[in-house]
Amino acid sequence: MTIREAGKGIVKSTGGTYQIGFTDLYGEEHETELSAHNMKELEELWRSLCPEFTCRQNSIRYIEQG
Repeated sequence: MTIREAGKGIVKSTGGTYQIGFTDLYGEEHETELSAHNMKELEELWRSLCPEFTCRQNSIRYIEQG
């Protein structure tokens, strides 16, 4: 899923911290914690981190509010 798909109804426009589960290009599952003020900021942050995490933008398994 993408950030927008997984975060629907979870990511708030007032901001927050989110646990994001994702799968890397090797099929391994990981989790990271990111803070953002809204969906757009979270999407931009995730997009910028995908190369470092060795994953695709649509590799999200879940998003939970922290």
